[in-house]
Amino acid sequence: MIISMIICVLTGWLLFMQYIPVWQPIIATILALFVSILGVRALGETDVNPVSGVGKVTQLVFGLVAQGNIVSNLVAGAISEAGAQQAGDMMQDLKTGHLLKASPRAQFYAQMIGSFFTPFIAFGAYYLYTLAWPVPGDLFQVPTARVWLATAQVVNGGSLPPNVIWFCIPAVIIAAILPIITTKFPRVGEWLPSGIAFAIAIYVTPNWTIPRVVGGLIHYVWAKYWPDSHAELMVIVASGFVLGEGVTSIITAAMKTAKVAPLIPL
Repeated sequence: MIISMIICVLTGWLLFMQYIPVWQPIIATILALFVSILGVRALGETDVNPVSGVGKVTQLVFGLVAQGNIVSNLVAGAISEAGAQQAGDMMQDLKTGHLLKASPRAQFYAQMIGSFFTPFIAFGAYYLYTLAWPVPGDLFQVPTARVWLATAQVVNGGSLPPNVIWFCIPAVIIAAILPIITTKFPRVGEWLPSGIAFAIAIYVTPNWTIPRVVGGLIHYVWAKYWPDSHAELMVIVASGFVLGEGVTSIITAAMKTAKVAPLIPL
């Protein structure tokens, strides 16, 4: 962990040393440890890791730490987002391995091997997509990037829409009270909603939520009427859908780059 943090700080500083001093990536890396807790809790409760949202927490802090420095603000937020993303992925992977009765030690070795090859694969995939489609473009608009930039601009002298603060204050109070009540009064907490789930539902678009609703209904019916096959095959089938979508997307990009004509003209 210490070695990884040192490498993270040095990498962030060396890439943007003309814009940020070295102490700023140090603060961002320390903050990443705390926002990662938010990320893994949200992932555990909702199956969605709000890495973009928790990254905004660091952006708000750096609005005070590095006033007027938009580049530093974006770098700090990116470091926190990456930390929360990796923490969530690790928790999710280990949980999946537990369901499949895989060895945690074997999973750790596999993650180390995969981490070595990931940068090369990620670069190749990105290059392939940019050959097939314009990025950003109509298909890849990268809306989250605009949200990141807007947040950096707001905390460095920009302005929010009128009256938004009167929505934020009660939302913060409610989100803070809910887990306290759930902890102190478990029987009451069973009937209360999750503040994190509500927060995620506010900004997650329908193309994310609708497939989860459909999958949840299928999961419920399958577990109720065919519990034996559900216990044996559910995780494998769900993983197949997720991986299948990604693999099909890469194949589509490769065929488009190779100018393979579609079977049905569009």
